[in-house]
Amino acid sequence: MSNISEHQQPQQNGGGIPIQNHQQNSNSHTPTTTQQKTVSIPLQSLPFRPSTLTALLRSGFSTTGDVMNSCHTELVPTNNVDTNTNNNMMNTETNSNTNTNNNNKSYDNFAKELGCSTTQAADYAHEIDDALGSIGLPKVSKSQQNTNGENVDSSNQTDNNIMAPHQPIFSATAASILRSKAINHFPMNGNNQAPAPAAKQVVSFSQALDVLLGGGFALSELTEIAGLPGVGKTQLAMQLCVNSRLPTTSGGVQGCAVVIDAEGSWSGAAGGDRLWSMANALSDHVKLSASRKLARSKEGMPQGSTTNINEESIPNWFSPEFILGGIHIFRVHDEASQTCTLYNLPKFLLELEQKGTPVKLVVIDSLAFHYRVASSSTSSSNIGNGNSTKSNSLSTTHNLTRMAAFLTELASEFDLAVVAMNHLTSRIEKDGNNNKSGTKLVPALGESWAHSVTSRLIIDHYRQLHATDGSMDEVRTCTLVKSPHKPSGTSLFKITDKGIRGVSPQLLQSQSQATKRARVD
Repeated sequence: MSNISEHQQPQQNGGGIPIQNHQQNSNSHTPTTTQQKTVSIPLQSLPFRPSTLTALLRSGFSTTGDVMNSCHTELVPTNNVDTNTNNNMMNTETNSNTNTNNNNKSYDNFAKELGCSTTQAADYAHEIDDALGSIGLPKVSKSQQNTNGENVDSSNQTDNNIMAPHQPIFSATAASILRSKAINHFPMNGNNQAPAPAAKQVVSFSQALDVLLGGGFALSELTEIAGLPGVGKTQLAMQLCVNSRLPTTSGGVQGCAVVIDAEGSWSGAAGGDRLWSMANALSDHVKLSASRKLARSKEGMPQGSTTNINEESIPNWFSPEFILGGIHIFRVHDEASQTCTLYNLPKFLLELEQKGTPVKLVVIDSLAFHYRVASSSTSSSNIGNGNSTKSNSLSTTHNLTRMAAFLTELASEFDLAVVAMNHLTSRIEKDGNNNKSGTKLVPALGESWAHSVTSRLIIDHYRQLHATDGSMDEVRTCTLVKSPHKPSGTSLFKITDKGIRGVSPQLLQSQSQATKRARVD
């Protein structure tokens, strides 16, 4: 299991980011400007899109200095440069044409090393420039010289209209997006045929809940689970982490899980014991299912005949130790370390992907905890200062919206499920006359966050009288209140010593009968 102690400070804070001075190398290529020292920081410490960071890391770029050296390197040998003074005398028209061409050629080497088009390389460089500018550091893109010999930033040689975007926005058809996703997530084999798609959901072991969600918690999506304390949010998240290790032969996604533990429920001894009991139950379930499948295959077969299923198909390697070995837990103690850890996840995910153990689930338990603690402490210190409180609220909303966009793209880029836990908070309800009419429990973090998540689940619990022996069963309800592809609905599940399980048909029947009696009465 991992912890946060080795991570860097968040990129919002200028201090704490390791900075190194690099001297531009002028031996193999001709420098176009005066040699200068450049500031180099790790790329994973900057707020990039996951797709941008992944493309840079896969091409061998680890710092902004690497990117700057690539952008400042021209594909022109030194011996091709004429140093005569007469050749340096150029008229205004020639300078203008040269500057226009250099705007496109300045990223040729960067594009070649990335294996992409010059336009795409320029977009990457501009995104790095924006990230560096947000913390007051110089840009990596190459500056051009105008007719007066003054350095001009090539990234800003566009329309002066302030409403014009910094980067061109290109459209894409739905078909092209679908093809791109299929190629990235299901690469062609040696016969130029796409393999059979694997499971696209992480199952919960509650059939009713999985049916409600269309098979389980979907990959490439951001799902929010909200509920009161003690309702079972962490228990459900633990079951999902254990089930993410389920082999594909058993209907699972066969991946790893990453947990951002903000409340400490996972890092303590109790959390480890609970994960062990769930992993042990899953291991026994898979081995028992394989044994039953082997027994059924041998029934009714003539003596001496063979079958494709044998004793070797029973996965004895699928042990609790193997399951827990793929669940990586990061303990974060404040908002800064939580933000830093989340923005550094792409590099960690890429490392595991290169090792052949891709991550299929990221759990944040809970995203709201540190934000609400920081908000309450700030509010208490700014009593009477309304402007400061409003500014902090807007800053939190901006950070949450940005975080939601980052997590959504992270889920899509790495084809994994992101599950974020959230709290419930009281909201004051008002009538038509703007008078207080009561309070209502709603998920925390505000409306901007609610619009950013793909799906929203709200968990509640109640005690149900068992019809046979009169005992009380504590049943959880899971209500799907938001989904772009599934209708709203409610399902039931239980929390047992083995983990999350579905509700028995007898209990469902007793609940139906109790509902009918209540209507008659």
